[in-house]
Amino acid sequence: MDEATLPTPLREAVTVTTAGATGVARLVIQGLLELVHDPVATDRATEYLIARLPGYAPMWHIANAVRSAEPAEALRRIRAELDHAVENTVKATVTWVAEQDAPVTFAPSSSIVAQVLTQLPARIRTGEPVIALAGADAIGPTTVLNIRGTRELAERLPTLVVTTALKLVPEPVFARLGAPVFEHIPLDMFVGVVLDGEVLPPAEVGRRAAELRE
Repeated sequence: MDEATLPTPLREAVTVTTAGATGVARLVIQGLLELVHDPVATDRATEYLIARLPGYAPMWHIANAVRSAEPAEALRRIRAELDHAVENTVKATVTWVAEQDAPVTFAPSSSIVAQVLTQLPARIRTGEPVIALAGADAIGPTTVLNIRGTRELAERLPTLVVTTALKLVPEPVFARLGAPVFEHIPLDMFVGVVLDGEVLPPAEVGRRAAELRE
């Protein structure tokens, strides 16, 4: 597919390095909504994005929306649910960090973690870290896919994953995801996962991923 013919948000989605998986998902949805009147172009763009974004779980959910009976409505629903989920996750994470009342560090590249950090007092964002936050590009039944360095962080400090349900995928889908900048980390290495505003034990999050069907 000729990348030059894609809507600007889709071109940005495959080149941006600072948006995180959630930011990329928003760009993808915006761009596909510009094409959705043309089913052939939408399908081609979706397949292109799946190939170019091999580490992003949201693409599985977005592709399912594109293939549904009402793709425009399904894409808009994902976007609305994502905005609400991110807001709730940020609030819950800020509360969790405040309860720990300890300096925090983080794995880079998560737009949700970045939002959390802006709401934390300076005394928590400075000093020798005692806890850590990390995003997730994908979560399967037993494993998290995220930027390299996340495993080392989880081994060194109690680390909370901060994300949304759009990152959950069943095992067959998770097994296909990955890229050189990502690494696989056992889900049970984390102290918990904030999912759409709920602070959950890793086992519960894994169970929810396992219940999804390809």
